[in-house]
Amino acid sequence: MIDVLINLKLVFFIFFLIVFFSLEFFFSQRNTEKKFTRLFFHSCFAIFNTIIMRIPTIFLLLPILLITNDNNYGLLNIMEFNFLIKAILAFILLDFAFYWFHRLNHMNNFLWRFHKVHHLDTQMDVTTSLRFHIGELIISSIYKSILIIFLGVPMSVFIFYEIILSLSAQFHHADLKLPESIDRQISKIIVTPKYHTNHHTVAIESRNANFASILTIWDYLFFSLKAADNGERRYLGVKERDKQFGFIINLKEPFINN
Repeated sequence: MIDVLINLKLVFFIFFLIVFFSLEFFFSQRNTEKKFTRLFFHSCFAIFNTIIMRIPTIFLLLPILLITNDNNYGLLNIMEFNFLIKAILAFILLDFAFYWFHRLNHMNNFLWRFHKVHHLDTQMDVTTSLRFHIGELIISSIYKSILIIFLGVPMSVFIFYEIILSLSAQFHHADLKLPESIDRQISKIIVTPKYHTNHHTVAIESRNANFASILTIWDYLFFSLKAADNGERRYLGVKERDKQFGFIINLKEPFINN
């Protein structure tokens, strides 16, 4: 069962990466340059991360999921709700928790050192969703494990959330231009490409805001919704402009005294 769900996540991820990458050639809002260079670099990054992440996945996340589900640990298992109600609550609580994890990645200097690698990209397209430092992913695995035990998240719901989270990341990083009226309505519920572009600006006010991963309600509730202007949305990344590419440079970035 768990192997099927994990493989399903990979299939969805690859399929929608291809879909969004193709759509960017026709509905671009920024006309991202060097698209195939970016695809190659970020794919190498993702392959490296996938190989390394098998260790915490096999020896931490999967055992935690199995133990939690076999023993009915966690908050949701105390409540006498049917599976559908538990699944909906688990999804909402996970998204709430990841909002705060993302926010903490910007507020805490140690966590920012790793998360900054994601923001070193001076452009943004669907391949940016592949760009995460292995250190951040390992820390994220520990955080997920704590959430699973505390909340008692059903295994199938957790993997379903992971699938939706990865698809959401691909969608809102994609260099896609939606009609303004549609974007305005959709972004009241979920993160859109324009909405998330605000978060990738060099401008600190909008970069240290707009933390939602799937549901935008968290930014509204916790006053972290900040719209950048069109000029700011054209200038993405951080002040250092020479670290966009370079595998070793990006791996070393969290450990450089800056």
